[in-house]
Amino acid sequence: MIARIGLGVAFVIALAGIGLGAVRVAGLEAIEVNAGHATTLREAAHGREAVLASTRLYPGTRAVFELCASDPMEAARWADTVELQVRLDGEAGVQVPLTADALARARRNETSACFEVGAGPVLAEGDYSIAATFEALPEAIADVPLRARIAARPTLGDFDLTLVVVTWLGSFLLVVFLAVRAAVGSVAAVAPTKNEWEEAQAEIEDELEPKRERKPWPGWLTVPLGVILMLVAFFGIGLVASGAAAGLLAGVGLGIYEATLGVLLVGGATVAVRLDTCALARPAKWWWLWFPGAGIAGIALMFAAQLSTRLVPSTGRSSVEAFVSWPSGMLSFAALAVAAPLCEEVFFRGFVYGALKRYGVPLAFLAAWLLFVAFHGAQTWGQWGALVGIGVTGLGLTTIRAVSGSALVAATAHLVYNGLLAVQAFL
Repeated sequence: MIARIGLGVAFVIALAGIGLGAVRVAGLEAIEVNAGHATTLREAAHGREAVLASTRLYPGTRAVFELCASDPMEAARWADTVELQVRLDGEAGVQVPLTADALARARRNETSACFEVGAGPVLAEGDYSIAATFEALPEAIADVPLRARIAARPTLGDFDLTLVVVTWLGSFLLVVFLAVRAAVGSVAAVAPTKNEWEEAQAEIEDELEPKRERKPWPGWLTVPLGVILMLVAFFGIGLVASGAAAGLLAGVGLGIYEATLGVLLVGGATVAVRLDTCALARPAKWWWLWFPGAGIAGIALMFAAQLSTRLVPSTGRSSVEAFVSWPSGMLSFAALAVAAPLCEEVFFRGFVYGALKRYGVPLAFLAAWLLFVAFHGAQTWGQWGALVGIGVTGLGLTTIRAVSGSALVAATAHLVYNGLLAVQAFL
């Protein structure tokens, strides 16, 4: 009873953190802006001015106004041609004449350059624009392809960190009370009951009239089936979910689906048997040392992942890197990072490992480890240091599962690892 109540409370806490997080993420998305417009001075010119980009901005964000050109923007060609302005509802605020000194601040290479017109907090809601004014259209640069960009990002604060910590706490409590459930179950298994003689008699009768037990499906069939069903769900949600808030809710739904799928496919006569087959139990010996040890292991894995990210060069920008570059994406990813570990452990170190263990520990180990890395590969493709970090983390978590015999110990290390990385993003 205590375990069931605790699991219910833990689930409510985690769900509350996710729900409030999704509302907050949606609010952040509503005021985030990344507006760009491609044109030329000749195309945008109207009289003695050209409005290059315009969008609506909101208080509580910090905006950057930038003009990029398919040209190095060298002073010999661009100096004293136009004056760039940041306008609010048509009224000029920041005014930057393109002098030689101003152009020296441009970021440039051999073929292009970007010039920051202005940046700062947005104090009033309104229509903001980047405009260029001139006495006469400068023919030397009139047909150069331009891209004006206005970006505005809100700032994450203590409230956002609190939402992540609450979700993290709920996930930890789920692990704790799953361990309590296992302990209570083991006590109940050896404790005498009021109907002891009746149960013994029933067992004798069952022996006299044996019933054919339903054998679980073999692991060589259920594991590929589980992977296929996960891929279908993974790509299906990717097609449907759009935006950070929808991504957070879809990710949580995918995690619940993942854990449920693992418990269903692993086989067993009862839910309790299925949970035990997924190793959702505390270690048989020295359990009170395994969980603190798992916390230390999670910290070590975090440092190893950070080191690999710094040492291994990237050849591109991963989808996760682009996603978390915006505050809404960062909060969404952090909340999901502290909600997903238990679900992932149920599937990879519980179901996959448990279903294949009968064919040998090496096969179970490799499958649980490599499938975990493969399912995270799409997120970090191009950011090879992060992918190496996931490989090291998966290896460590699978080793913990194999040595301890418990997916809950691996889940503890996974929660510490993900949670510390998520919290660091706010510091």
